[in-house]
Amino acid sequence: MHGRSVSTVTAYTAHREWATRPPDERYASVHALAEAARARRNRTDARITETVDLQVQAATADALAISDRSGPSRALTHWSFEQLAGLASAPPAYLRTLPAPIAADAINYGLQRADRAQHQLFADRDEPWTVHAITSPRYARVHHDELADRVLDLMAQHPAWHLPLGYKDGVFGAERVPSGAYLGDRDMFLFLVDGNRSLDDPTDGSQAGLFRGFMLRNSDVGAAALSLDMFLFRAVCANHIIWGFHHVAGFRRRHIGASIHHAWTHSLGEVRAALGADLADDRTVLLRATSQELGATREKVIDAVVQRLDLPRKHALDAYTMAEQHETNPRSVWGYVQGLTRLSQHTPWQDTRFTLDRAASRLLATVH
Repeated sequence: MHGRSVSTVTAYTAHREWATRPPDERYASVHALAEAARARRNRTDARITETVDLQVQAATADALAISDRSGPSRALTHWSFEQLAGLASAPPAYLRTLPAPIAADAINYGLQRADRAQHQLFADRDEPWTVHAITSPRYARVHHDELADRVLDLMAQHPAWHLPLGYKDGVFGAERVPSGAYLGDRDMFLFLVDGNRSLDDPTDGSQAGLFRGFMLRNSDVGAAALSLDMFLFRAVCANHIIWGFHHVAGFRRRHIGASIHHAWTHSLGEVRAALGADLADDRTVLLRATSQELGATREKVIDAVVQRLDLPRKHALDAYTMAEQHETNPRSVWGYVQGLTRLSQHTPWQDTRFTLDRAASRLLATVH
C-alpha cells in the first residue's frame, strides 16, 4: 500500500481519543460526523495573504482578533492562535497569560520582524468570522467530509463495519453508546471495527477469534497527517482499550502539495479492498507468523529481538516470559508478538507501552 510506514497507532490510541474528547466533538454515527464536517466546509474557504498584511487586535480583554486588510477582523481558535504565535516567534503558552492588548502588541512586533512570506488563511466566509488555520500556501487540504463519505460507502457495502460501543462522553461506567467518531477544530478521528467476521487464531485456547479494525485521522488545519491504519484485535473494552492489537498496514501522507490527493486517490482502491476483503490474506499472515521462529532457543530469540527491534534487553526478556506463560510457541513471531502485547497491557508507563506496541507492530510487519 502506498504510504506504508511503521505505525504510531497502538492499543491505546482509540482509548486516548475516548478519554479526552469533549462532548461537542463526539458523534453517535459516521453519518452525523459527515454532516457536521460538510456544514463546516460549506461555510469556510482559503485565501492567500502576506505576513506584512496581518494585524492583530484585542477583541476583548482576554481575546484576540486578526485582520489582513481584505476583510473583517476574525476570531482565532486555539489552534490558529498557536500557528500565529509561531509566525511571530512568540511562545503561545506565555502569550495566553498576558492581557489581550499586550499579547496583540507582542505578536504584531514579531510579525513586523518576520520574513515577508505568503500564508494561507482558512476562515469562515461569514459570521462568526473565525480563522481556523494559518498555513503555508503549499498546504494541501483534504476535507473531512470527503473522507467520512468514503467510510460511509464502505459501511454501505459491508454493513459489518461499525462504531464500537463505549462509555458515553468518556465517563467510565456510563451508558454504552456508539463511540469512536470525533470531529474538533484540529482534526477528525474515526475508529471502526468489523466485529461480525472473525479470524481463527490457532494459538488462542479460548477460540475467541480475531477481528479487524481501522483508525482514520485527518486534519484540515495542519495539526496532523492524513493516516489510515488497519489492525487485528481480540476485543475492545468500553473505554476503547484494544486487546490483542496487531497492526497490519498503514497509509500516511503529509498535507503538502498535490501529491497527497494523488496518493490518497491512488491508494484508495487498495485500502477499500483491504477493508472489505474476505479474511484469506489475514489468515495467511497469521499462519506464517505462527510457523516462523525468531530463534531456536530462548537466548537466540532475545538476541534477535534486541537487534532487530532495538528493544531494551529487559523488555525483550519480560515479553518472552509473558509469551511462555500464555502462548503455544513463544519462539514464533506470533507467540512473541503476543508476549509484547501482554507486557504492554501490564505496563503502567505510557512511553513504555508505546515502545512495546510499536515493536509488536514492526515484528508482525516482517512476516512474509
